[in-house]
Amino acid sequence: MAREEQARGKESKGRVGGGAGDRPDRPGGGRGKGGGGSSPAGELSFPGWFVPVLYGGVTLLLFRKFVFSSDMLFGSDTLSLGYMARAFFAECLRNGIFPLWNPILLGGTPFLDSLAGGDSLYPTSLLLLILEPYRALGWKLVLHVFAAGLFMYGWVRSLGRSRGAALLAGLAYLLAPHLVTLVFPGHDGKLFVSALTPLLFWATERALSGGRLRGFAGMAFVVALVILTTHFQQAYFLFGAAGLYALVRIVVLARQGTPGTVAAGRFALFLAFSVAGAGVSAVQLLPAVTYVTEFSRRTATTTRASEEGSLAYSSSWSLHPEEVMSLVIPEFVGNNAGGADWARDTYWGRNPFKLNHEYAGLVVLLLALVGLGGREDRGLKWTFGGIGSGAILYALGSHTPVWRVFYEVVPGISLFRAPSIAAFLFGFAAATLMSFGIDGLWKVPRSARGEGTGGEGGARTPVGRSPGEARGPVLVLGAASGFLLLGAILTSAGVLPEFWSRAMGGVMTTDRLAALAAARPFIERGFWIGFLLAGLLTALCWGALRGWVPRWAWTLGVAALLAVDLARVSDPFIQVLDFRRWAAPDPNIRFLQDRQGSGEPFRVLAMGGSSGVGQDVKPGMYGLELAAGHHPNDLARYRELIGMVGSGIPANFFDAATGGLNFSLLAVLNVRYVLWPVYRFGPLRNAGEPVMATTLGGGEPLEAVYEIPTLPRARLVGKAVILKEEETVPYLLSPSFDPQAEVVLNEAPPGDLGGGEPQGEVSWKERGPNRLVLEVRSDRPALLVVADNWYPAWKAKVGGEPAPVLRANHTLRAV
Repeated sequence: MAREEQARGKESKGRVGGGAGDRPDRPGGGRGKGGGGSSPAGELSFPGWFVPVLYGGVTLLLFRKFVFSSDMLFGSDTLSLGYMARAFFAECLRNGIFPLWNPILLGGTPFLDSLAGGDSLYPTSLLLLILEPYRALGWKLVLHVFAAGLFMYGWVRSLGRSRGAALLAGLAYLLAPHLVTLVFPGHDGKLFVSALTPLLFWATERALSGGRLRGFAGMAFVVALVILTTHFQQAYFLFGAAGLYALVRIVVLARQGTPGTVAAGRFALFLAFSVAGAGVSAVQLLPAVTYVTEFSRRTATTTRASEEGSLAYSSSWSLHPEEVMSLVIPEFVGNNAGGADWARDTYWGRNPFKLNHEYAGLVVLLLALVGLGGREDRGLKWTFGGIGSGAILYALGSHTPVWRVFYEVVPGISLFRAPSIAAFLFGFAAATLMSFGIDGLWKVPRSARGEGTGGEGGARTPVGRSPGEARGPVLVLGAASGFLLLGAILTSAGVLPEFWSRAMGGVMTTDRLAALAAARPFIERGFWIGFLLAGLLTALCWGALRGWVPRWAWTLGVAALLAVDLARVSDPFIQVLDFRRWAAPDPNIRFLQDRQGSGEPFRVLAMGGSSGVGQDVKPGMYGLELAAGHHPNDLARYRELIGMVGSGIPANFFDAATGGLNFSLLAVLNVRYVLWPVYRFGPLRNAGEPVMATTLGGGEPLEAVYEIPTLPRARLVGKAVILKEEETVPYLLSPSFDPQAEVVLNEAPPGDLGGGEPQGEVSWKERGPNRLVLEVRSDRPALLVVADNWYPAWKAKVGGEPAPVLRANHTLRAV
């Protein structure tokens, strides 16, 4: 046995993941019952370069519209914020500055702490220095999809699975819609974590089974990478799943003969190096955690929310029963991404909209079901069955008790929303179990040489299988095919949509019923496609079990089914955009850019755009600093001051009585220009005539620029009004407030201001993202008020001596 294992290890050298699964201390290795690590009959053999070349070709084909063009890979969030933040970051880096502050949106925000630049410290952000930012953003996603396939291959091989099973599992994960469709909404952080998931499990397996420090160091490195993606919610779920696997793996090692003290020591090293990995990324992790829990607008729905409000927030954007049905029939609940008829505004579920898909693949799920059977590696199989089913039950939010248990028991869950994010673990677990299902079909040599124990003369039943066991996988697949056929028939007859709408009761509004009726042809088609895929898979497996289909042909056939099944769902979510046309500034933007040359900074209130009134961030691409905009983690106090909740309008910028602008508040925030969508709201009241406008072909104004009176960005104030924090915003919005003569503080300033209007001068000497230098002269003690957001990281010096930075007017700075 030892010689067999050694020979097999030598044979695997030079291959991707080769040999990892052939060690006796690996899952399914030479030790333990079943000998799951022994080479299956007709094991595929291919050179080491074959897997990366195959996966690379599939990835290029999948992203052909982007790779073979000069276009931008479309992402909804990329257009609304992602590109602008990354372009700002790239420009700063090229000027030799690492930005700690982003002044462009919502009065300014911390850059790293608020995750404004997303994965700024993640290694692939270096592409921003090599490529145009819009191309770099797309290539980061493409490379991660490719790497996801390779990581899955290596992970499956480390479990002792065959090269053929690993090849198919990697292909399935690379093409998986739960991974690839994240491209369309621009959820790059989620995609990165999903891609790194098999790498972390692979690294964990190598560390625990090998017991070497370098293995644990590699695992810690992957932990750091996952955290640096800055999608902490998905990382949290991943670490929990990896920890569960590590615990099970230690138990398996102990049962296979590893001394208990050795196994316990390895688990202790796993915990220690996991913490070390988090420590490596602490430069990003710790400031972000502090910011999100203390300063971000998220505090309104998490740490400072009522119990009812926190529950509603944390359970929002969960999956619903109809979306779980889409895990089998991807067309079932529809989508809003476009790119294919079934995804073109066909979503009839209960969330506001849907731009991605959690589908892991019907072929993958069927082979995963097969993988759950059998006695070999039962502990590992049920571990991943539990991870996958637990992820879906959690993703269902308040529809099951599972999410509520986690909410009440697990620390940090109340800080997160969108339980549906956990569904990526379902896809990963399904692809892993699929590899067990594949090797379960081919696990032992065939009995063609008369060595069998059953069948006709032992010629067709695999060694170690009873006739019933050989028929088991085919019965499972046949039953699934029958279910899908029944669904197709019931949908064609209109029975299934009618049953679903009745079962869901009051949640099916008139609009949803109409959308469901319109989606019926696509649902019917989905069932028929599913029936065809399941039927072909059943035939392939039956042929393999009967000895009629050689393994290479079976693998090729299943690969084709996987490609058809997964690519038909993933492909519509890969869309491109003519970047140069989209990014070209219109006359209004060019007018405002010209005004920037005056030297005195100002802000713009941009009320247009398609992302919501007041949420437009596109003018920020051109260096214009915006009084509003969209940001996932902007400062809570600034939002309170401008009256913006969620994606709503900045209500305090407007006078409720007249419908016009609130000039007082806008002046305090240094807003000089308003970019106003005339086509949507008509001319702006109480702002006079526009100074610039874009027009339609007939001369009608489309969008206009209004210039309004404002206060300087930095100015001297001699009077301070001391109020409690809860009194500040009402006072700032009241007629009693004199924005030019006074400033509101929540505590008395150091020293006596003395009162009176200071006579002096403020001039800018240096103005960058991390440093402001002003020359100030005053005839009396005064406060220098800067209309930028206050944050404790800002420090000040006056005449070379440290001076406190006070929080003024609820959210601004004063020295």
